[in-house]
Amino acid sequence: MKLKKWDQVLTGDAALLLKEVGGLLSEARRRRGMSLVGLAGRAGVDRRTVAQLELGHPGVSLGLFFQVLSVLNLGQGIEEFLKPENDIETAATNIRRIRRRQKIIGKIRDDEVNF
Repeated sequence: MKLKKWDQVLTGDAALLLKEVGGLLSEARRRRGMSLVGLAGRAGVDRRTVAQLELGHPGVSLGLFFQVLSVLNLGQGIEEFLKPENDIETAATNIRRIRRRQKIIGKIRDDEVNF
């Protein structure tokens, strides 16, 4: 079974997000006065690998992403985005589920719920 290339399976939104995050990492590195070679050395990888991360290449590992965040001192609090209590989509799903169960569709509008 032949695996597809990343550029064949990523959605457009995911590809754009990767490029944006990569650009933000590049800006953070430059704000700290670090060269690509310097960051790569501290992260324990080749400069080309960090360059791929900064360009938003989807083949770069999640482990390296977190390693670079750690080196740049940007990793604290990132897990907060994934916690259920901070997930707006989960809250919206729960509201829809409650509406169906209680058969009060239309009595609680989305604009009446403050997230």
